Amino acid sequence: MHTLHKQQSSIEADNRETETTLSPLYRQWPQLGQELVVLEHLPATTPDGQKRPCSEQEKQERQAAIRRALIRQVYREEDVYSPALRYLAFLVVKKGRAGVIVGNPYVIERRGRKRELPYTGLEGYYAGSERTAQRPGLTAEEIIQEEAGIGEALLQSLKHHAIEEDAWTEFTHLKRILAGATPDEEDLQTLRILWGTVISRLHVRVYQNPEFELTLTEQIKQMEQLLSGMQARTEEERCLRSALEEECTRLRQNYQCLSQEEQEQEQQERQRRERIRTSRLEEFHRFREETYKLILEQEKGRYTLGVQDSSFEGATITETIALPAIADRRTYPPIHVHLAPRQVEGYLFLAQLGELGGDPLVRSMLIS
Repeated sequence: MHTLHKQQSSIEADNRETETTLSPLYRQWPQLGQELVVLEHLPATTPDGQKRPCSEQEKQERQAAIRRALIRQVYREEDVYSPALRYLAFLVVKKGRAGVIVGNPYVIERRGRKRELPYTGLEGYYAGSERTAQRPGLTAEEIIQEEAGIGEALLQSLKHHAIEEDAWTEFTHLKRILAGATPDEEDLQTLRILWGTVISRLHVRVYQNPEFELTLTEQIKQMEQLLSGMQARTEEERCLRSALEEECTRLRQNYQCLSQEEQEQEQQERQRRERIRTSRLEEFHRFREETYKLILEQEKGRYTLGVQDSSFEGATITETIALPAIADRRTYPPIHVHLAPRQVEGYLFLAQLGELGGDPLVRSMLIS
């Protein structure tokens, strides 16, 4: 059975800020432990795919190798950080650090009831996209609204599929899984795919700000760089080069048609965009690195994997997750977010999705 035990957070106040000390999270995955046992005991095969007998020592070596492969996959560094460490960073943001980006958001429901919105854990992707006194951008409310829109679109797509395929049972089952019911491997595969879809979209969110759109002189420079490194050996390559040369000529002509004043304005706009791009990227990377530093500093964040695979019946995989103390969300300014009921539903769906869909085991070879 999939279990997650959460004790109440203890809140410690000092003269500077209030921090929430999060109790360790424990997850047990017997279904994944049994899947591991199945993988470990698959029969050995010959190069042509035929089963072949193997000694007890070979079986033990195979079992140990598959277990090591799983553990190595969870802790292997990818893009500097391992899946385990990236998951810790996601949880740190979700459990409270998101307040740096979006404050302490809430909605007013029917009859005037105030409802605190949980963080999704995705707020870090919006670092650098916020509005400041020095640059345009999204307000905290607009960030929450955009997240709600992503969740709503995802939820509506699932509902549409349920209607088209007469699969409301599966949809209801997925909602129960996110509410705490026990998932099977197929459920986890679905959550993994849904979460991957969301992450792939937000991974480049900072580059979707309008300042990253190239000005006319930047387009010309980019085209010239493409042409300088392009070969023209085949007919296809020659056609492509010819098309790029035509486009580059068109851009140069457009620039030459500008008045002196317009050219100066274009240069000023280019400098403005370059300055804001630098500011956005610096802030994005600073938030990311500070989050990982919070986890790694004096080993305040830890992800530990325990494997029991001596028998199929007793097999299980246990995750123990320790997170550093995080500033309590009440230390951040309250943000009233205006959301329609469908947006609230989508937002809450998104907030539930990542805790399972982003789990390192769910993204491991046991599911994929």
